Amino acid sequence: MVTAKKRAALAVICAGAMLSGGCSTLNLGGTAWTPQESEAISVASDGSVTEIVQETLDQSYYDLTELEEMINSEVDEYNAENGEDSVEVRSFSNDGSTVTLKLWYSSAEDYAAFNNIEFFSGSIISAQLEGYLFDVSFYRVTDGEISGSEVSYSTVFEDMSAEVVIVQAPMEVHVEGQDVTFISTNAEMISADTVYASGETDEQEALVLPSSKVYEGEEESYAEQKIANRVYIIY
Repeated sequence: MVTAKKRAALAVICAGAMLSGGCSTLNLGGTAWTPQESEAISVASDGSVTEIVQETLDQSYYDLTELEEMINSEVDEYNAENGEDSVEVRSFSNDGSTVTLKLWYSSAEDYAAFNNIEFFSGSIISAQLEGYLFDVSFYRVTDGEISGSEVSYSTVFEDMSAEVVIVQAPMEVHVEGQDVTFISTNAEMISADTVYASGETDEQEALVLPSSKVYEGEEESYAEQKIANRVYIIY
């Protein structure tokens, strides 16, 4: 399927994370943003999503022309089925040591469908209508820093006009021109407008041995894992 091929192409680039020291600053709509993770997205106020992958590769192991053609083919196929300009390859560049891929999606729905992943961007009310329960703990964020102890979703609901991005971890998420006000406790702040959706809480990171469920033979179901890796970003 479309997503499988595109994911395979991205996997080749993301494999460069083992060889890369970091990413350079990119400009989105006049806003400077420096992704720190190999998979990163930026959500704009018009609902569009920009995905960026930038890594250093030993290019003797990869046919970059073939990789670019594969991605372009998958984009063309998706647009033929879902509408012209639903997805665009904004750039695929190679400066001799670094490969940068930038994909633009006209909507959150296109990003989710093209990548075959769970993703939501919109109002809290719309998210609730989509079935998201927000039944997790949150941290309040002030000026890019977590402030205070955990709070419940009822505190988040005090401002129902707020917007939310819901992603499956791990991923870096940038909300263009906005300040994040709450994050679920399985995420970390990078800056006032950027979050690392790790999918791990402080308690999970502290564990050395597997949980007791493993010993009891009660493995988490796919649905349970999906919920555990779901990250809420409010702004």
